[in-house]
Amino acid sequence: MPRFTPEQVRRRQLVVGAFALVLLLVVGGCTATVIGALRGGADGQALSDPEPFQADDAAMSVALSSADAAVLANLPDGARLMPGEVMGVDVSSHQQDIDWGQVSADGVGFAYVKATEGAGFTDTHFRRNWDGARAAGITPGAYHYFTLCSSGTEQAEDFLAAAPPDDSALPPALDLEFDGACEELPGASAVQAEIDAFTAVVEEAWGRRLVIYSSSEWRRRYGLPVTDSRPDWLFAAGNRPAQEDWAVWQLRFDGTVAGIDGPVDIDVARIETLREHATIPEGEGALVHADEVG
Repeated sequence: MPRFTPEQVRRRQLVVGAFALVLLLVVGGCTATVIGALRGGADGQALSDPEPFQADDAAMSVALSSADAAVLANLPDGARLMPGEVMGVDVSSHQQDIDWGQVSADGVGFAYVKATEGAGFTDTHFRRNWDGARAAGITPGAYHYFTLCSSGTEQAEDFLAAAPPDDSALPPALDLEFDGACEELPGASAVQAEIDAFTAVVEEAWGRRLVIYSSSEWRRRYGLPVTDSRPDWLFAAGNRPAQEDWAVWQLRFDGTVAGIDGPVDIDVARIETLREHATIPEGEGALVHADEVG
């Protein structure tokens, strides 16, 4: 004969079903927590997609050089800094190990640091120079040495891998020269297309216009349509650049700064001009000029 009446069996089934439902909810919640943690959520929740990078130009600041800064001795005879101008350097692994504390004590306020060259090459001292300058209170900026041996897109990807967007840094810079370039020089339209590809990728990522530096040889052969509406980094020895709206002035290759063994490039930056010319107006993307080159 049965041990339980039909009514007792029905009640037991209801109790077991309710218990199973509660158990399922508990186990399911724990599983979601574990999965969320594995995905990287610090509170057990899955991380959402990161917001697109938005440049905040106000975050970029540079310490002004004092009136008695030792680095001012690198200025041409009779020259002096104007209001809003700051002394700086640009460096690479060629300067080897740098004592950034001494560089800062000499009155250097900013440093453009070589990040990459062409495709597949990151400067061996980039990260230590970047971190060292930052730790010493010097505002860093990253520059890329463009070559004609690889595509602009590849070069841009490598640059961004080494120097991802940083609001508090100077705008990224593009160095256009022939040293180390390919033996066979492409035509102007092909070169400009690759430069346009590079600038489009980097400027979209950083949210700022690139600063453009070029050698006189480059300008004679290819011109500089890429500089339109972008900050200009100009070299001029002995005097200020003739072009009035420059953002960065490289005044010598053989400068002397404490903390750096041997000669170093010396620069002056107009911070407000740099900020203004690097700003991309809302709703406007990267500039393209390939159609302007014959």
